[in-house]
Amino acid sequence: MLRRTDGTRRSVAVLSVMTAAALAFGLTACGGSGSKNKDGLGTAAAFSVNDRKQFPMLSGTTLDGSKLDLSSFKGKVIVVNIWGSWCDPCQAEAPYLEHANEAYRDKGVQFVGIDTRDNTGQAQAFVKAKQISYPNLFDDGNETLLGQLAGITSLASVPSTLIIDKNGGLAWRALRPVDFNDVSAALDTVLSGK
Repeated sequence: MLRRTDGTRRSVAVLSVMTAAALAFGLTACGGSGSKNKDGLGTAAAFSVNDRKQFPMLSGTTLDGSKLDLSSFKGKVIVVNIWGSWCDPCQAEAPYLEHANEAYRDKGVQFVGIDTRDNTGQAQAFVKAKQISYPNLFDDGNETLLGQLAGITSLASVPSTLIIDKNGGLAWRALRPVDFNDVSAALDTVLSGK
């Protein structure tokens, strides 16, 4: 036990607790590799047509300053990727997502990113460096957009990738980093009507 009379030892103990808490949050908030929990952290799941929740038609400002409303993509399959430039797994999966975007662009699929908990300049640099061509909504520090996804996805799991079917239902969700094969297999299933 630490005594209050020794400020140095107390400060070290407080710093140790704060560091452990920050590391735990970092693992959870950025695709942590911990065990799977009841919220599905680290999992990917497909939802049958009859079990799909309606996805909210989000709208907001993109990283390039334009306005975007997901309802403008009505009738398309929409892939939503939640990411942050600060997240190493997000950086690793970005090329796979752009490759899938290019491969499925002419098949009625629209990719949209949601950048969260980020600095706008760093996020813009990330998009440029990774050559991401699809639009990316900017979610401010208040999680204005992500807050609307409560019950749809884990708000703490970054990166996350969601596939919305042509009728606006959540068809597939990955609460972990994805690669091209993950996304293309899921898209092929959703595009086939399953």
